[in-house]
Amino acid sequence: MGVERLKTIHKIFAAALMLSAVTVSAANLEQVTAESFTAECNSSVATITVQLRQLEAFAGTPDKQTFLRPLDEVMLNLADAAKRANLYQSVHPDQSLRQAAEQCSQDLDKLNTDINLSQPLFEVLSRLDRSPLSSVDNYLVETLLRDFKLAGVNLADDQRDQVRALQQELVKVGQNFNRTIREDVRHLELHSTSQLKGLPADYIAAHQPGEDGVIRLSTRYPDYIPFVTYAEDESLREAFYRMARSRGYPDNRDHLQQLIQKRHQLAGLLGFDSHADRITADKMIGSAEAAARFIDKVSLAAEPAAQRDKAQLLQRLQQQRPEATQVQRWQLSYLQDKIKTEQYQVDAKQLRNYFAYGRVKSGIFELVESMFDVQFKPWDAQVWHPSVEAWEMWGDDQLLGRFYLDMHPRDGKYQHAAMFPTRTGVAGRQVPVATLVCNFPGEGNPTEKMEFTQVKTFLHEFGHLLHELFAGRNQWVAQSGISTEWDFVEAPSQMLEEWVYDKTTLQSLAVNDAGESLSDDVVTRLQAARNFNRGVGTQIQMFYSALSLNYYRHNPEQLDLYQLMLDLEQQYSPLPPVEGTHFYANFGHLNGYSAIYYTYMWSQVIALDMFSRFETEGLLNPETAKAYRQLVLEPGGSKPAATLVRDFLGRDFSFDSFARRLNSH
Repeated sequence: MGVERLKTIHKIFAAALMLSAVTVSAANLEQVTAESFTAECNSSVATITVQLRQLEAFAGTPDKQTFLRPLDEVMLNLADAAKRANLYQSVHPDQSLRQAAEQCSQDLDKLNTDINLSQPLFEVLSRLDRSPLSSVDNYLVETLLRDFKLAGVNLADDQRDQVRALQQELVKVGQNFNRTIREDVRHLELHSTSQLKGLPADYIAAHQPGEDGVIRLSTRYPDYIPFVTYAEDESLREAFYRMARSRGYPDNRDHLQQLIQKRHQLAGLLGFDSHADRITADKMIGSAEAAARFIDKVSLAAEPAAQRDKAQLLQRLQQQRPEATQVQRWQLSYLQDKIKTEQYQVDAKQLRNYFAYGRVKSGIFELVESMFDVQFKPWDAQVWHPSVEAWEMWGDDQLLGRFYLDMHPRDGKYQHAAMFPTRTGVAGRQVPVATLVCNFPGEGNPTEKMEFTQVKTFLHEFGHLLHELFAGRNQWVAQSGISTEWDFVEAPSQMLEEWVYDKTTLQSLAVNDAGESLSDDVVTRLQAARNFNRGVGTQIQMFYSALSLNYYRHNPEQLDLYQLMLDLEQQYSPLPPVEGTHFYANFGHLNGYSAIYYTYMWSQVIALDMFSRFETEGLLNPETAKAYRQLVLEPGGSKPAATLVRDFLGRDFSFDSFARRLNSH
């Protein structure tokens, strides 16, 4: 599928929307219950336990076939069961099944800990003769041995028992933290449509008063993001911001304190000064100290751009409030929109009319098909909710992978955006399956409009999806899918975001209800506005990174979650902290990513450097895309991430492309 088709895609807008109007019959809804899920999980645990005990009793000469293959089988069974449980506890509409999946995750994590702490497995793996192995196989053994040691396999029996207990406790507390965020949906109540002044017409039409005369806006993204961006009433924007910023509080204050305390205890058992030191030991960055230096380096590099941005923002605020001396967080999105509209002639409300959910989805499909020479086809699979779609990805006349799209908000569902690996791909055995989980408008109506920022999020998560599927044909489970160092995994997703500013791509995504693509003039203005507020945005990200790192870097006995949050926001964020809010209680990455939120910016440095090759050779150049697919995506975790990037760029990655982007006007 060539570039020319992208240029004329608006001609088939109606047909593309039909692509999104996938209906799911009752027969296609998965007939799984909490009881059947639990039985399936128990069966998996029993099978894996038997396999583990057999491997621990191994008495022969270990080699690739006699030991590595059976060990890989154990890892495959464990990974697939854990991935399904993780997905279902986050998205399944049945609360009892979500609870069953949480219990299953606990059981599987206990089993995973047993494997990681198994001295018999480690002893056999240590004496495996590696001389006949390929470089890929040797890298596998090397990383497995490292992971055994980092898990505590060499500890005394009583210490390994303590590790087991702490790991189990961490799973439960982490589930409590995530569940609280997932289920704590708050509502702003309005008593007149006049309070929606400034919002797009389609938003107002979709948010009319109920029978009691009250308009209820939830803190879910489709309600929240447009309101804080467009609403004219600043007091309501502030109230909504404060409400959203404190979701999960106070329950998650206690849950987070427990997470930090237990992770600190675990790190001490494993010989580290802090959890931040432990979790960075196997990352590209190498240490918590290096992560701290990186955070400061990026924050300093962003300072000139942030100062320019702040001056523009404050100048615009003073047009309405001459007495204002600083911009507040609840004013940021609103002021950004005003400046882009007035100074760059980019009207987000008008732009929104071009981003129907169905068109965006179809346009992203077209982009990926064109770049990577693949095809997406409907997959007749059972799903857990009528809004979920199932797709296959084909290339070179073979099935490369499958994926689900769970794209719209509902009660009890994960509230942000993420790619969930769902089944591990193994060469010659099974294709990978992944699930995209987002919270966009468009359920039942693919003409519902998205914000431009949501389009970028869609591309970001699709980048993760492609990485997982393309890397799903490796021979070892530990190297399949997104299995590179954790601080590299955001690079492919962040790089794909860049295509939202490419004229050809953007005009294929942005088509209004009349079938008209975004004009060349608007595209040019949108490109000109892209760097506005990059400095402020970067420094806010470094506040998040510093918060993540420092919560897990210091003695938890002396930690005041609220005060440290305020102090770090004062130090790193270009905007003042909002006292009385509790962002840490709904910052879900503090569980999943724990101390390493810096990885987003670390990955962006790499992403922009890799993107520089596309800028030189053409964003839609199929040969460059092929090289990127083969050298970066497909190898998965079979090589160090730095090697993958070097293979693609012909050199080590550098900070230069990132610095140039920060300094662009």
